[in-house]
Amino acid sequence: MELSRDRLAEAAVAEPVGTVRKVIYPVAGESTLKALAAEAAANEARYRARVRTVLRSSYSNHWRRMLSPLLNALELKCNNTAYRPVMDAIDLLKRYLDQPIAKEGAFFDEAEKIPLAGVVRDEWRKAVVDERGRVERIPYELCVLVSLRDALRRREIWVPGANRWQNPEDDLPPDFEDNRDVHYDAIRQPQDPERFIGALRKRLREALTRFDAALEVGTAGGVDIVRRHGEPWIKVSPPGKQEEPENLVALKAEIERRWGTIDLIDILKEAEFATGFTGGFTSVATREAVPKAVLRRRLLLVLFALGTNMGIKRVAVTGKHGESEAVLRRVRHLFVNRANLRSALVRLVNATRSRACCGTARTWRSTGGTPTRTAPPSSGSPSPTCSASTCCPG
Repeated sequence: MELSRDRLAEAAVAEPVGTVRKVIYPVAGESTLKALAAEAAANEARYRARVRTVLRSSYSNHWRRMLSPLLNALELKCNNTAYRPVMDAIDLLKRYLDQPIAKEGAFFDEAEKIPLAGVVRDEWRKAVVDERGRVERIPYELCVLVSLRDALRRREIWVPGANRWQNPEDDLPPDFEDNRDVHYDAIRQPQDPERFIGALRKRLREALTRFDAALEVGTAGGVDIVRRHGEPWIKVSPPGKQEEPENLVALKAEIERRWGTIDLIDILKEAEFATGFTGGFTSVATREAVPKAVLRRRLLLVLFALGTNMGIKRVAVTGKHGESEAVLRRVRHLFVNRANLRSALVRLVNATRSRACCGTARTWRSTGGTPTRTAPPSSGSPSPTCSASTCCPG
C-alpha cells in the first residue's frame, strides 16, 4: 500500500492538471503530495545505496576472485562502435588484474583514460567517482561486468567459438548483403524498420483489445486481473486435464496385453537380481552386521520409496515385507548417498550393456563423481553375433 501511495503522489505532482486537480488535490493537497513524493524519492535513494553496498561487499569478498580467470579465458569481440567503451573498459581491467587492491591501489591511476559513458550508469556514478574525480576500482569493475552482461545478451559483444554468444554475423546467409531483398521476402518481413515496428504495434494493440473485451465478458479462458499485495496481478488458472493421446493409449494396451501389469518394485528387483547393483552401496559406518540378503531387501525398499516419491513412511506401513520405518531410515542414512548411487549406476549400466553387446561393450567408470565411458581393450573384438556399429555404438 505504501508503494502504491508513493507512486500515486509522484504521478499527481508530475501532472497536477485535469482530474488530478479536481479529485486528488481537494483531499490531500499539493503540499502533502509533494512531501510524500520527496519522502518516496529519499527512501528509494537509501534503498539503492543499500543495494550497492551489499553488491560491493559480496563481489569484493567472494566473486572478484573469478574476474582474472574469466577475462583470461574469454576472447571478446565487438562489431559495433557504440560498444567500444565497454571493450576499452575490459582492456583496462585486464591491465590492472595483477595489481592488488590495497588502500593506495583502490583507485585507478589518474593518468588513465577511463571510459565512463556507456559503462557506468547514472545511479552508480557517485559510488564510482569520488569528490576528487578519482575512479574506484571495485564499483567500476561491477559496472563493467553489468555492461558486459547486457552487451552479451544483445550480442553486441560476442565470443569466438561460442554457440549462444557467437558472432551475430554468422547467423546471416553469406550472400545477405547482396540479396537482402530476397531474404526479407523469404521471411515475409519489410526492410523498412518503421513499417516492421508499426505492424508489430498494431498486432499488440489488437491483441490487447481482444484480451480486454474477453475480460469484460468472462471469456478469457481462466485469465483474470486480481490484486496481490496491493498491486495488479495477472492470474492464470491451470488448464484442465487433457485427453490422453491415442498412440499412448495404444502403447499401454499393447504392453498390458504382452506382459500384464508389472509393479515397479518387481522391475527394481529383477534389475537387482540380473546386475547386482546393490553391491555398490557401502555403509558409512565402521562395521555392519546385517546379512546381505536382508540388506538387499531393505535397500530395494528404500530406493523404491525415494524413486517413486512415496516416502519411507508410506512404504513401511504398506506391504508385508516386515521392515519398520526406523530400520529403513537407518539404511537410508548409512547407505544411500551420492557416491554409492553413482557406483550403483555404473554397475547397472555396465551389466546392461555387457548383456546387450555380448560382453564386449564399453564399460563405465566414475571419474570425479561423474560416470564416463572407457573403451574396451584393443585386443578385444565383438563376437560374431554382435555388430559393433549397431549394438556397441561409439
